[in-house]
Amino acid sequence: MFFSLKDIDIFINSLQVLISSNEDFVVFRHMQDNKMHFLSVQQNTNAKETFILAPFNPESKPLCLKVYKHIEGNIEHLNSFIKENYPHLNFAKTIISQSCTDDLGNEKIQSDCKKANEKAYKDYVQAFTKFKQELVKENFAKLVLSRPYFCLPKKNLSYSFLELCKTYPNAFCYMAKVGSKGIFMGASPEILASVDDNVLKTMSLAGTMPKSSNNHYEWSPKNIKEQQLVTDYIISKLRPYAASIAADDPTTHEAGPVVHLLTKISANINNDTDKLSAVSSLHPTPAVCGLPKEKALKFILENEGYKREYYAGYIGLISPNNLKLFVNLRCLFFNGKTAVLYAGGGLLKDSILEEEWQETENKLKTLRDLI
Repeated sequence: MFFSLKDIDIFINSLQVLISSNEDFVVFRHMQDNKMHFLSVQQNTNAKETFILAPFNPESKPLCLKVYKHIEGNIEHLNSFIKENYPHLNFAKTIISQSCTDDLGNEKIQSDCKKANEKAYKDYVQAFTKFKQELVKENFAKLVLSRPYFCLPKKNLSYSFLELCKTYPNAFCYMAKVGSKGIFMGASPEILASVDDNVLKTMSLAGTMPKSSNNHYEWSPKNIKEQQLVTDYIISKLRPYAASIAADDPTTHEAGPVVHLLTKISANINNDTDKLSAVSSLHPTPAVCGLPKEKALKFILENEGYKREYYAGYIGLISPNNLKLFVNLRCLFFNGKTAVLYAGGGLLKDSILEEEWQETENKLKTLRDLI
C-alpha cells in the first residue's frame, strides 16, 4: 500500500475520533489486496450484509454487526467517506491515544498485567500437564493449548492496524469497534471458508516454524502429522455437503515472522445445501481445537484454564450471494485500558513444554511489538 503521509495521518486520526465516539465500525483488508474496506454498522438495521465475530465456543452467541454502509478503496477514498458520513464528529481535533489513563493509572495497569501474565504462565504449565497426560493415554490424537497475554498498549491502535496490514500482507487484517465491549483487532492467515455460488474454498493450516532468511525449511514429523490431521478432518466434514472435493499438496506459507504448512481445499457444494451450514460445520477446526473434535472441544473448555472468548472463533463478512470467513488468530481485544493478546499451538503426545511455550512467544512477538 502506497499513500501519502498526509492521507495516512488523516486516516489514523479519523479512526481514533471514531473510537472515541459512540459510533461502531469495522475496517479490514483482505489477503494480498491493496484495497481497504470500511463498514458503518448499527445494531438495529435491515441490512443485506453482516460482519460476524463468532466465539471459539460454538454454543456462545456471535456478535452480528449489521452493515448499513460499505465502502472500499484506497485510504484517501475512505477518508472522504468518513468525513462525509460522520458530519457530527470533529475530525479537526487530534486524538493522541486511545487511553486517557494518567501515569499513576498506567503503573497500576502494568502491575495488574504483570500479575495476570504470571498467572497465565502457571495456568499454561498446569494445563500442559493435563493435556499431555490425555495425549499419552491416546485419548486424543491432537489437542490445541492456548494462552492470553496482557499488556498496556503504548501505541495508537489505529496506527498499529496499518502497521499490521504492512507486516501481514498474506493475512486478513481487521479492526472492529463494538459498542461498550471494546476494540477487536487481528491478522488471520487462515481462511475458515469462502463460498462463491456453489464453490467452497478452504485451507488446512497448521505447524509453525520461524521464518528463514534463505527460505529453506525442513518440516519435522510432528508438524507434518499435525497438518495432515487438519486436512483429513476438513475433508471428512465437507463430504456430506459436497459433490466433489479436491486438495492440493502441502506448501510452506509465510505469515509475518513465522511460516506454516498449507493445503488448499476446494469443494463443489450440492445445490440444496445451506452455504453457512456447510462452513460452520468446520468450526472449530482441529488447527484450533483438536481431534476428535467434539471431545477435544469439551476438554479444552473444561481444562485450558481461561476463556478464549473470540480468539480461535471466526470473523468475516456475510453477503446474500457469498461469504468469506476467517479463523480469528493473531488477535487482540482492547477494553479501553488493557489489551489481551492470544496465541496457541497444537500438542501431540511427544510435545515438550518449553518448545510449545516458545512457539506461543514467537506468534505473539510481532503483534506485541506493534502495539
